[in-house]
Formats: sequence, C-alpha cells, structure tokens
Amino acid sequence: MGGPSKFGGAKVIGFSSTQEMPPPGGYPAIKSARFLPNRGPSGAMLWFGSAFIIGCGFYLTGQENLRRNADKLEKRAARLSLYPFLQSEEDLRYLKKEREMLKEEAELMKGRKG
Repeated sequence: MGGPSKFGGAKVIGFSSTQEMPPPGGYPAIKSARFLPNRGPSGAMLWFGSAFIIGCGFYLTGQENLRRNADKLEKRAARLSLYPFLQSEEDLRYLKKEREMLKEEAELMKGRKG
C-alpha cells in the first residue's frame, strides 16, 4: 500500500486520491467582458467640435482684422486731412527763417559790392 504510485510520488496511507471533477452541467460562465459606461464624446464629435471652435476662431480673427484695418484707414484719413494745415505752418516757419537769413546776409554784405 505504501509503494510508489504510477506518477512517481509516494502514496499517503489513509488518503484516497480521487480527482475533483466539475459539477454536472459545468461551472457557470464567467463574465469576462467589461461593461464600462460610455466615457465622453465619440471621435467624430471631437472632430466636429474642434472644427467648429477653429472656424469660430478664424471668423473672430477676420472680424478683428477688418475692424483694425478700418481704424487704420480712419487714422490715415485724419492725418491726410491735417496735412495741408501742417504743411502751411511749416511753409510759414520756412519763410520766416529765410527772411531772417536774407536780412542777416544783407547786413553782412552791406559795405561790399557784388
């Protein structure tokens, strides 16, 4: 009784070696699939959302560029309308300076011929 078993191990006295078998009909199926809730928007929704946001950004940038260009045009028009007045003031200053220089030259050349 205590001799070697056919699998190479020693037999234990007083212990019957019966293999455990599954219950009749088998074990119940193990749910291995993960049932996770839907987490967030789909890929298509992310693409469309991103495209919408980028499109809005381009639109707002274009509107700001139009506004800025209108401001520059208004500023340029104001400068051009003031230009004749500024030029006339500069001409008066030049003429005054020229008269002073001619008067000074006439005073220096008073006793000379030429």
